[in-house]
Amino acid sequence: MTNSSNHADYRVRRSDDKADAGVGKGAVADFLQLLARAAHQFHTYPPTSPLCTDAVAACHAAFMALELEEPMTLRIGKRELLVQDEAIGRGTVVEQQLWRPLHRARVASVEIKPDVTLRDWSQFCPIVAASVRPSRQSPSVAEQLLEAGVGGIVARVTPRPEMFEVGAPPAAMRVVVDRERVRQASIPVSGPAQHLYPPDKGWVRLDPTVRYESLSLLDLTVLINEPAELASMLTRLIDEDTADDSARAAALQHRYSDVVMLIGALDTRLARILFSKLSRAVLALDSDRRRSLLKGAILPGLLDGRMNGEAVLWDFPDIDLADALCLLLDLDAASPHVLAMALDRLQLPDDRRSALAPLIKARLQNGRSSEQVKEGSFAAGFDGVAASLTRVTTDVGKNFSEFAAFDLAMTDQTATALTAAHDAIAATDAADAQIRCALSLTRIEPNPGIVSATLARALPPLVQLLRAERWDAVTRVVTDLHAIEARLQPSRPDVAKTVRDMLLRFCNHEFIVRLAQLSGSDDGRTRAAAIVAVAAPSLVPAWLELLDGQTERVRARQLVPLMCECARSIAPAIAQRLPLLNADAACAALTVLGSAGTGYEELIAEQVKTGEERRAREAMRALARIGSPRAAGFIVRQIEDGPPVVRPAAEEALWRLPLPLAFAKTHELLRRRDFVVHHPHTAARLLERAVQSADDGLDSVLEGLTSLRFHFWSPAVARVGAKARELRQ
Repeated sequence: MTNSSNHADYRVRRSDDKADAGVGKGAVADFLQLLARAAHQFHTYPPTSPLCTDAVAACHAAFMALELEEPMTLRIGKRELLVQDEAIGRGTVVEQQLWRPLHRARVASVEIKPDVTLRDWSQFCPIVAASVRPSRQSPSVAEQLLEAGVGGIVARVTPRPEMFEVGAPPAAMRVVVDRERVRQASIPVSGPAQHLYPPDKGWVRLDPTVRYESLSLLDLTVLINEPAELASMLTRLIDEDTADDSARAAALQHRYSDVVMLIGALDTRLARILFSKLSRAVLALDSDRRRSLLKGAILPGLLDGRMNGEAVLWDFPDIDLADALCLLLDLDAASPHVLAMALDRLQLPDDRRSALAPLIKARLQNGRSSEQVKEGSFAAGFDGVAASLTRVTTDVGKNFSEFAAFDLAMTDQTATALTAAHDAIAATDAADAQIRCALSLTRIEPNPGIVSATLARALPPLVQLLRAERWDAVTRVVTDLHAIEARLQPSRPDVAKTVRDMLLRFCNHEFIVRLAQLSGSDDGRTRAAAIVAVAAPSLVPAWLELLDGQTERVRARQLVPLMCECARSIAPAIAQRLPLLNADAACAALTVLGSAGTGYEELIAEQVKTGEERRAREAMRALARIGSPRAAGFIVRQIEDGPPVVRPAAEEALWRLPLPLAFAKTHELLRRRDFVVHHPHTAARLLERAVQSADDGLDSVLEGLTSLRFHFWSPAVARVGAKARELRQ
């Protein structure tokens, strides 16, 4: 059922009098109407429908007719689209099919570049037609366009704000916030303001009595007064959920550096209080998360002198602090001297530093194996390490022992590693590496244009592998390409088609000839069979072309047995080309179709009508290989009504069918008196062949033929009757 409105004439009205501000409003309105109708078509019909493709083509032509030099920006208004502050579309199809879904999807504006492609429109229209209100579970329109590889259309989505409940902060807390604001305002600022998070992503709900026009993250840090809760809020600003305890613990682990940055920007005394709370929050984490946070952020920050790591560790109990410092030895390239540097950075009192020494020594003894000690990881010994940890210095000069904290010397092990890296680089197969890189990009790139260019660069090295007869590598690459095509076909059919086209370019005449040569040997046949099993659909076009040619026809025919082994997968491609093939290629194609099973009987039988004897004989053999009742019906039809040159081949094909089916069709013919009368010689041959094949069901057939011995005016028919009487006796 069609709607006449869907068959509108997709033509754009050109405006000859362009205003200084840009293109005429009428032309833009016409373009937007075509775009809205195209989106409606995708909402109503499948993407492959001609109605959809024609609508997209008309939309693209209308946009190109605008001859823009700068991107066109469509802003989402109250009930219309705004183009250069001109309201377009209210009360029309533009409002229904463009404004409404874009507004529902929280799209603020859509920028269309002058170099937008037809594919960009074909991806944009179904996304608009299927747009829903975004959530954490569903991607936004901008994300969908990015995933689809659309480069000519950019959507800017209004972020979904997070609502933070603060309520009515105590008066004392508001005094602290005001004091911090004054202090921050007095700090000189160089350059424009830098936002740690999107400025319009979070909203704070306050009591109506609290007169705050806006709150910064520093204000929020003071008002929340809990680092763990602050980390959860920051995590929500990046659209991650913090509903359960595990998610809140992960929030502190992932947003730790931002929390420390915000606390470190506050007044020193206030920051000291919040760092103490942050220490308790870190200690409250489970052991695995705490160790991961210490090794990933806190301890490296302490060694590098950043992120106020010493402020967080200062409030650790001695036992927990000793455990944390011992984790330093798990860092890459760390030596025991790093503990001394860490203690220097903490600037602990002498008595507390002395108390930590035996705790650290005990953990070093319990946590490190004797094998590690023998290898010299602790060359100075535990006593030497403990002595370095408890040293007291009064100078404020640079402590050069920090330079000994990491093993940076060019040892034999380092030299061996560098040599191994050099050898690995030299041994790298450049062609194989380039191909693997191209395949990896193909798996993730949604734009077929980029995929085409990437695979085009990988084609020459792939041809090098073929000419070097590196068949294992060729098989692996072809297998990967077919796997990529199959995986992308449901979600990205255009990219899958690009991969398929690349395979067709690679599986050319040279590939077929080399593959045929490979199949000529016993060892090579196994490899050739493996390649054909994977790449057979891509081999069909070039293989049939060679069979139609004169130079390499013999080589191409060597692949017929291998093609028959995977006939089911390539039968559709062969069936599509069969009517256009010459005799040689058609005979090979019919052989493969005969091995493909049922479904192609009628197409094979049609080849008899060409009048070519070779093609007709091969068609009968193919029907016999299929061996289905329908194939048997076509064979019987040729025996009875086929051209004289085909009937012998049809008779032979009948007896190549499964014997029960062959006997049944023979009985069917011999019971028909008109067939025997008109084709007595054929009937005689069938009768004789049935007897030779030990057909036990001939008695009733012979009884009906016996009376034909009295047809004296037709000696051939009479002989059939006489033969039947003789066989009955």
